[in-house]
Amino acid sequence: MPSFGLKPATERAIWLLLAFASAVPFMVAPLPILPDLFTHIGRYHVMNNLGDAWLSRYYAFDWHITGNLGVDLLMVWLGPILGTEKAAYLITAIIPPIAVLGMYRLARAVHGYVPAPAYLAILLIWSFTFHHGFVNYWLGVGLALHIAASWVRLRDAPIWGRTLFAFVAALLIWLCHTSAWGILGLLIAGIEFARDKRLLPFIGRMLPWTSPILPMLIWRATKGGGVLFEAWRLEEKLRGIPNLLRAEWKWFDVASVVLVILLAIWLHVDRRVGRDPGLRWATLGLLAVSIILPSTVLSSYFADVRLFAPLLIIAFLAAGNMPRKMAQTIALGGALLFLVRVGETSIGWIQRGNEIEADLAALDKVPIGARIAVLAHSSECGVWPLAGRNHAPSLAIVRRHAFVNTQWDIPGQHLMRPIYNEGQGFNDSRSVELFNPAFGCPGFRVRTFLRYLPREQFDYVWIWEAEAAPAAFSWLTPVYTGPTARLYTIRKTPPSSSGG
Repeated sequence: MPSFGLKPATERAIWLLLAFASAVPFMVAPLPILPDLFTHIGRYHVMNNLGDAWLSRYYAFDWHITGNLGVDLLMVWLGPILGTEKAAYLITAIIPPIAVLGMYRLARAVHGYVPAPAYLAILLIWSFTFHHGFVNYWLGVGLALHIAASWVRLRDAPIWGRTLFAFVAALLIWLCHTSAWGILGLLIAGIEFARDKRLLPFIGRMLPWTSPILPMLIWRATKGGGVLFEAWRLEEKLRGIPNLLRAEWKWFDVASVVLVILLAIWLHVDRRVGRDPGLRWATLGLLAVSIILPSTVLSSYFADVRLFAPLLIIAFLAAGNMPRKMAQTIALGGALLFLVRVGETSIGWIQRGNEIEADLAALDKVPIGARIAVLAHSSECGVWPLAGRNHAPSLAIVRRHAFVNTQWDIPGQHLMRPIYNEGQGFNDSRSVELFNPAFGCPGFRVRTFLRYLPREQFDYVWIWEAEAAPAAFSWLTPVYTGPTARLYTIRKTPPSSSGG
């Protein structure tokens, strides 16, 4: 019986409404302000237009199997139908509902109903890493919840069916994202260890879930796949805690983090609260790995921090039956706080989305195939909300088949890499960041950027949240001024000795 008296039909309707609500920011904002998504969208457009003369001049695309293809594979199908931007926004918009319904299914599979703490778990969907645009990862995490729920329900199925399911499911999640496969493995390991703690049978049941190891080794051997590990940094882990629910309103977000962590701890120590042993073991496994793991794995940043939200999701889903009054308070409070956070994100996205779209109107002044040098502040530096202005110029790839120095260049990690101006600087995302004196974030000063820019290799300079010095107007002509960005055309004349 449910711990707070909801009938199954009512419970199902509530969770369908919560799943719908989780996608509301995508419905009301002109742009989804998920910074990395803008850069991904540039890659999707190149992927679906490999024969384009301009794009093939600027970018190289190498199809290969890698553990970071979730949305890319969906874009192969949907991109040509809806267009790159609309398809990417639609696919990304369904990720939160997938995760919400995955929590619903896993809770029901484990407990037989949806306990009140599951209403706290949904808060973690709109976490810092999803706000940052880790779309492949979160697609994988959402699907992993569904797979874990199906696995629990298959516990009495024939061994051959369970083995085949595990083999294929592990490959599917690994294709979405390697880290999501790791989370799935820890989740299944917790469930299976609680079922039977004998070592050899446990290892045997886990073997089919290791199916991605061979393609991962092939990927590493043939394509590199990026740096395996980088240094373990305590300060990065500690910084990730207050950032866990980073969205729009700093003190509200930080207070929400404190509340969520305290509630998770309390639910696992209060004797009045029942707990599923399998999900509890999975929670402990995720906690241990998030502590041990370095900040960068396979050139994926926030490898440790990105585990914090799934860790708390599983911790809340592990908590079960409790006194009815307590359950009603937790469920109602969790649902209301979730809706407030959805509203918070929607408000911020509407404001910044309108600003960025107005800035992107500069592309109306730009011809097809233009070469644009971009300078902008890092999304993570400065104000609390992730602005995405160092990634948004990647939409020039979609709207103008342009070259912009905003794409990543990590051999083996991404299918696409920028090849224009290669080896001469101002080629990839490392050259885009603007120094932020207010917050001390590293990057170019405007004067330095313009001094070293290979002018003959570019047609335009696009500076966000700053402007060129008057001395540079000897070779730069202002073309468009938006709310936060200024576009300049480069006059093809001998440069002034001042250097800008």
